[in-house]
Amino acid sequence: MELGCFLAGALLSSQGQICTTEVMGCIEPIRDFLAIIFFASIGFHVFPTFVLYELTILVVLTLSLVIMKFLMAVLVLSAILPKGSRHIRWIVSAGLAQVSEFSFVLGSRARRAGIISREVYLLVLSDTTLSSSSPGVPAGSQ
Repeated sequence: MELGCFLAGALLSSQGQICTTEVMGCIEPIRDFLAIIFFASIGFHVFPTFVLYELTILVVLTLSLVIMKFLMAVLVLSAILPKGSRHIRWIVSAGLAQVSEFSFVLGSRARRAGIISREVYLLVLSDTTLSSSSPGVPAGSQ
């Protein structure tokens, strides 16, 4: 199914700007609706009492992760990009600094397998929610 979706996207993008704009106009409301459902369902799993009780740990963990990811992205992009594109390196690194929504999937799988405890899963869930790029919009679609 993924290969079929990729091929359909490749075919649509090769049809020109008019076709792509028309298709995106039809798809955007559905994409936005699914994004709302995704983030709402994640919000149902976050416990406000846990966040308040562990607020210090969450703030330190979130800031540490975001700063480390930002610095690592800057270092990698410094090695890859030419010297004249310094501003691009900072912009891309800032965009990659949040914790990915894929950590929800990894955390839930690890929790079901018994690899991590409930408290660690709630920390991952809360940290990912706190570091999201913007509410209601997945990080990859900005």
